[in-house]
Amino acid sequence: MNGWDDTITSYWRTIVWTALVMLVGSLVPSPFQRRPQFSRFGPDKIFHFLGHARLTVVLAEAFSTGRLTVVQTDLLAVGVSFVYGLVIGSLQRYVPGRAPERADLVSGLLGAVVGVLWWHHRHSK
Repeated sequence: MNGWDDTITSYWRTIVWTALVMLVGSLVPSPFQRRPQFSRFGPDKIFHFLGHARLTVVLAEAFSTGRLTVVQTDLLAVGVSFVYGLVIGSLQRYVPGRAPERADLVSGLLGAVVGVLWWHHRHSK
């Protein structure tokens, strides 16, 4: 492989690992009783935010091959992250102690937007 192929492979490997960590973290049965007061502002929201921010950064890196415009890259990275959050949320229905929450989606979407903005800031230097 040449250097460019190695870089692309590295991005996709990072995407897969990030997505797997998010999936496992979201689908492991919770040993704790659900607390209704955490449905909107619970400590898990920071993990959704950070996970989607990270996922969006590595997606934007992988999608920025020059074939897409910057706006297309941004929208695709944020969109994939958001859809992944929807998929994980729908799977949580089947896991004891877990349930899909709108606040998780909002936190993930905010994380994705901040992630793509951070990616732009990092590449504008």
